[in-house]
Amino acid sequence: MTQSLNDFLIRILNAHSPSGSEENVISLFVDFITPYISEIRIDALGNCIASKKGTGNRKIMLMAHADEIGLMINYIDDRGFLYFKCIGGLDCNLLPSRQVSILGENGTVTGVIGKKPIHLMGQDNLNKSLQPEDLWIDIGVKDKAEAESLVNIGDVVTLLSNTNILANDYIISKSTDDRVGIAILAGVAQNIKQLSLGVDVFLVASVQEEIGARGAQVATNAILPDEGIAIDVTHATDYPTMSPIKDGDISLGGGVVIPFGPNMNKCINISLMDTAKTNGIPFQKEAIAGPTPTDARMIQIAGAGIRTGLLSIPCRYMHTPNEIISVHDVDSAVSLLTEYLKNASAT
Repeated sequence: MTQSLNDFLIRILNAHSPSGSEENVISLFVDFITPYISEIRIDALGNCIASKKGTGNRKIMLMAHADEIGLMINYIDDRGFLYFKCIGGLDCNLLPSRQVSILGENGTVTGVIGKKPIHLMGQDNLNKSLQPEDLWIDIGVKDKAEAESLVNIGDVVTLLSNTNILANDYIISKSTDDRVGIAILAGVAQNIKQLSLGVDVFLVASVQEEIGARGAQVATNAILPDEGIAIDVTHATDYPTMSPIKDGDISLGGGVVIPFGPNMNKCINISLMDTAKTNGIPFQKEAIAGPTPTDARMIQIAGAGIRTGLLSIPCRYMHTPNEIISVHDVDSAVSLLTEYLKNASAT
């Protein structure tokens, strides 16, 4: 990974961009890729679509989503405590005591998610599975009026979590899902700047994946590519309690993952594997027996149907405040997609 791409990844990991409010990450993405790809537009939903014209008549689209899970303020009580709904799939049992950022109209407001302390809980409630209505956000105000001077119903909230580098070039952050995909798009943009390609390439930073891959549907219908490859994270299984029989055998640092299943085109998968083997790029395989929980599920059924692929980055502790990925897997994905586009140009 180049230093500039590494710095970009850290910036977007620290950005706040829940579904429906992806502007921060989209803006950073546009700033980064502008020196490499000049044709860039933002559609009505907020998808960023960057394109590089080739010499042929085929179109290949690469897509990663810019949004992350989050919360939305839906009620403010008389004492100024904020209640919320979840944006995307969150485990509420992980939320108590987490610091959060509320993206208010007049700036960011910091708060903490509150819950009754264990000392004051009855025995029957100790193992209770928490729901959003069991929790609240404390922003340190005295009453509802003071709270409403800072935040509003409908304001979105993201978790606060420091991005850090662990051993073996592992990265821990709140939003590796799917900022690593956005970084991979950026790395591909760097690599193809000087290439004369035989295909038109579209790099799409999609929106609203976490609430139904809505941006993917709109962008793919607009582009109608001959091929669409989604880039997302998948569950690493190299830690306690995971079963290779049930969950698959996927390791951090083992290379980009090529999933197989009805959502993925067999010819694309074979080409991706052949490209990886020819160029010595490490990869892993995963079986997904139904539609994938990624943009790929909407890409495939857009228009009259799109030949679809998926590349995934192994991720530990997905949809938690501290997801972990490996830089080496990001590098393998950038290399594989770059070589894949070269090969597509030659056919």
